[in-house]
Amino acid sequence: MQISQKAKEQLKQPLGELHIDFRKIKELSGKHRIISIGDVCTLGLLVMGIKPHLAVFDHKFMRMPLERDSIEILKRYFKDPKHYSNPAGTISDEIAKDAKKLIEEGGSILIDGEEDLTALIFILNAKEDDIIVYGQPKQGIVIVRPDKKIKEKINKLLSA
Repeated sequence: MQISQKAKEQLKQPLGELHIDFRKIKELSGKHRIISIGDVCTLGLLVMGIKPHLAVFDHKFMRMPLERDSIEILKRYFKDPKHYSNPAGTISDEIAKDAKKLIEEGGSILIDGEEDLTALIFILNAKEDDIIVYGQPKQGIVIVRPDKKIKEKINKLLSA
């Protein structure tokens, strides 16, 4: 599924609450399954003592290779990630088809390509009491509660 330029422009704005640190997520983690999208976001959660129910990463940060130590940390916490291909600017049909099952099983997903837009498909398939967390470049961390309103907004973006 190719994401339109119009949708990409709209996605420059956070889909949920923007935070400058992980304190709110720490508070929420005791009551909700956490789905983290992105390497740095996932690493930040791990530093806070929060292991996400599902972590999606690509071993890159801002399209540059992640440092070796950071990759080793991800490998230590997530020993057997599922592998998916997701070209930049898209959400792969395979991830879209498997998203609900991937959320239920938990664990981790190592993306060959780019993981950031996969947040959309995980928000659409998450339960209302799940929390999706992703990084907003140069701004902070976004916490998304996947309610009906945000799912409708994402469906409109994807059909644009």
